[in-house]
Amino acid sequence: MESCRNVLIEFVCREAHAQVQSLGIGIRHKYNADEVIAYTLNRLPPMFASTDVGLIQKRQECIAIQDKITKITRQALIAVRRDPLREPKPLADIELANAPYALLGIQDLLGWENLMWCDVPKAIEESLESAIAKFNSGNLAPRQSRYGALGRPQIHSQSYLQRNAQKHSVAPESKQKSYEIYMLESRHFVHSLERLVVKMAQNRAQKFSPTELRFIRLEDVLAITLNQLPPLYATSEKGLNHLRYYAQMNIGSEVAIMVHEAMLEVRKNNYQSISPLMFHKIRHEREQALVKVQKLLLNPEVKWQNLLEIVSQSLDLAKKGQVCWERAASKSISR
Repeated sequence: MESCRNVLIEFVCREAHAQVQSLGIGIRHKYNADEVIAYTLNRLPPMFASTDVGLIQKRQECIAIQDKITKITRQALIAVRRDPLREPKPLADIELANAPYALLGIQDLLGWENLMWCDVPKAIEESLESAIAKFNSGNLAPRQSRYGALGRPQIHSQSYLQRNAQKHSVAPESKQKSYEIYMLESRHFVHSLERLVVKMAQNRAQKFSPTELRFIRLEDVLAITLNQLPPLYATSEKGLNHLRYYAQMNIGSEVAIMVHEAMLEVRKNNYQSISPLMFHKIRHEREQALVKVQKLLLNPEVKWQNLLEIVSQSLDLAKKGQVCWERAASKSISR
């Protein structure tokens, strides 16, 4: 979830990257960094936080166990070495779906390095203008088949835009650092219990009055609950199904009780004062960016959940010479 995460991920990712890079060039490719990270997280106490204050506190706790993080990461390198004869089926996009993962998808689609939400409308507009300019100049050859000349695959919108010089978001170092941590949630591993806890909390919310629900934030409930449960991270479809089955058979009833107690605790705490959610500035930036994208693409239904699909469709239309977005007056006249 965008504003609830295991703060340990930041530390484990850094440690895993350092240890993998310290290996010989000929052996680095034998490791999947996400598997190393998931293995390590599953053997460390959870450190979930949902607020800026909680983030600072949990970081201090992570620093205190840095030696343990280093030791278990080293063990992970021995345990998860990749077997080329046994490639597991990766997690489905639906399991990875969150706002940072959506931003990563747009970043890859448009060829922008370190794309930030504030630059998404501009990046989309420039890509659309580039696509239609290529069509108008005759640079896009008509599609004949899946494979073109010399047996090379045809170029699609997802790849031909990347031939242009790669652009990147420019921001102060502090903001870039915040985005680096924010984007860690886009990695290819998930906590197998997160969706279960969210669903239980949403179901139990029906038992609270609207006034009470104003003080019960889902992110806070999720952080409190997951900090009481064993870390069960998965990087493959098989692993995820196995861990969910294990949880259902062994701790399902306990989770329901934990969720209810967490909701009561959050209600009590937030009656007194409500701390800002983690990454609240980036969340606000995302909301503003999506409003601009809705106006640009003439589509009020644009959300982060469908952003990649809608932008991809718009690029395909622009590649065919169709103007499907609100253009600046000067560009419309020049056309």
